[in-house]
Amino acid sequence: MKKLLAAFSVLAATVAIGAATSGRPARITSATTYYDRKEGIIYFDKDVYVDDEQYQLHADKAYVFLSGTNDVRRIVAIGNIAMTNDTKRAYGVKVSYYKEGGMVVLYGGEGRPAEVRDESKEQDQVVKGRKIKFWIDSEQVEVMEADIQAPTSGLGDGGFQKAILGR
Repeated sequence: MKKLLAAFSVLAATVAIGAATSGRPARITSATTYYDRKEGIIYFDKDVYVDDEQYQLHADKAYVFLSGTNDVRRIVAIGNIAMTNDTKRAYGVKVSYYKEGGMVVLYGGEGRPAEVRDESKEQDQVVKGRKIKFWIDSEQVEVMEADIQAPTSGLGDGGFQKAILGR
């Protein structure tokens, strides 16, 4: 049984969160972890923390859905979502990653919007909405019920409108 649990821990840590740039495996910790091999689901419950080479994630629980070859198909984290990387912070009540299509969807709820904060500029840029979709490869973003705070200095008279509308 100990060997099975050790093998599962390695599987969960290396498979669960996709490819890393240098090959360092992701490390996932939680109070309890369940694995249903037949259904291809790994469930992390309570105090979930993901330390990936590209980001860190805190959540109350997370599900990893595997394909028949144990490749990640989809990841869903739920409850008190906090994601960080070098200069960006994201908060919400749920986040889903879809490997096919390379899409991440961050959800607001429970009276709180989904929020992404870019701290790489002199003044923070903040995007809030009911739902924020990111396409990783194309760096496109779609925000439902958007509330965006960004500096407009340096754009001149009507500059923000010109930048957005091309007029």
